[in-house]
Amino acid sequence: MNPKIRLASIALSTLSTLTLCACGGSSGSSSAAADNSAVSVTVPVPATVSVGDPLSFTGKAASSAGAITKLYWQIETLTLGADSVTGVSNADCKTVTTDSNGTNCVLSLTPPAKLISDVTYKLSFFAVDAKGNQSNSFTTLKVLQAASVTNNPSVKVGADTTVTSGDKVSLSCSGSGGTPATSGNAYAYQWVVSDAAGLTMSLTNPATATASFVAPVVTQSTTVKLQCRVTDDKQRTGTATQSITINPVVKPTVVAISTSGGNVQPGASASLDGSKSTMYDVNGKEVTGQAMYFLWQYKSGPTGATPLTIYNAGSSVASVVFPAVVTTPTSYTFTLNVSTAPIAADGSSADPVKQRDVAFFVSALPAINVTSYNLVQSVNSGASVQLKAETPSNTNSTVPIYFGWTQISGPTVALAGSGSQIAAFFAPTVTAPTTLQFRVSAGYYPVTVANPGSASADLIVQVLPN
Repeated sequence: MNPKIRLASIALSTLSTLTLCACGGSSGSSSAAADNSAVSVTVPVPATVSVGDPLSFTGKAASSAGAITKLYWQIETLTLGADSVTGVSNADCKTVTTDSNGTNCVLSLTPPAKLISDVTYKLSFFAVDAKGNQSNSFTTLKVLQAASVTNNPSVKVGADTTVTSGDKVSLSCSGSGGTPATSGNAYAYQWVVSDAAGLTMSLTNPATATASFVAPVVTQSTTVKLQCRVTDDKQRTGTATQSITINPVVKPTVVAISTSGGNVQPGASASLDGSKSTMYDVNGKEVTGQAMYFLWQYKSGPTGATPLTIYNAGSSVASVVFPAVVTTPTSYTFTLNVSTAPIAADGSSADPVKQRDVAFFVSALPAINVTSYNLVQSVNSGASVQLKAETPSNTNSTVPIYFGWTQISGPTVALAGSGSQIAAFFAPTVTAPTTLQFRVSAGYYPVTVANPGSASADLIVQVLPN
């Protein structure tokens, strides 16, 4: 058939309605005005079918003013280009039944044998009583493409889904049935925007089975519909539609209390505060009432240093304690992660993660200067001798200082308190003046051979014979 003739036939079929009616008796005449409210009409609820089996619809009518004298069904095709239903019988209601509730008329029909897409029909039921009062009601019948035995391709698309403005949305459809090409591409594909909901949308690779688009900016949740058309080798086409709901962007704006935590002293406890973090939609309007998730992470510190423990790391406000002993100025950096979905320990999340670094600068402890109030002393043989170290530059430091005493020269003596600030020994017995030399070392860590301390001083004791 010529395509133009076919299109004209489809349009004519769509615009016209099939009206089949018959009189169940004379309508009579009355000089009184019609009271249409006297007639009540009921029809079945709207139906959707996915098989091509014959169907029946029962209309019921009753009148408080007299007997029902005329009934009929009217069928309209609501989908452009759809074929009319077939196997229609009793649309004129020549066959009716009556019961205590009124008069019943059963309409029978069969969905079209060939469908290229889902189609909808309107089934209207009319009733007139003996006094000319009349009423009508309607129901709908949606016939899914799967109900037909068409030679057109059947089409499947992805499930309806929800995305966010700015997301890349992948579309995929597949065709089956019909008459696929024996070589090359079995079908021709075409994606089209069937309902853009007022948005501007541009599809990438629309002439393929797998198209895509970037979800446009919306200020409220909006649903768009995209149709995939699959055409076979005989130019017959099947379609399917996928709905995509686009939600507006909600961005957490990470606001740590300061990008610099400032200068802190060794051993200090500091807060990691991200409680002022807020969220804004795509229009820059602050969003309230939506959950935000936080994660504080240790990012960097001195080379080789053990990462510091963060307390309450999964909260907007966390805390950290810096090392008590810091001998050179040191910086530590922490990262605040914020998302609208839970954040894993590695910082990943189902939603985008916003980050902000916060740096702290830890001051160094004062340098140790060690000396003694008596660097040189003279004692007699057998005397009790006390060696005492002084650290005048660390008077205000609350961090303990460790000491270590060793004998450098002279007759060996037993030092008591060699690991303390004050050491002591008994002067050896000598027959001539003898010099003993001692060295004290001090540091912020225990003084050992491996850690000799950061400062030292030598003390001399001269032992005289009795």
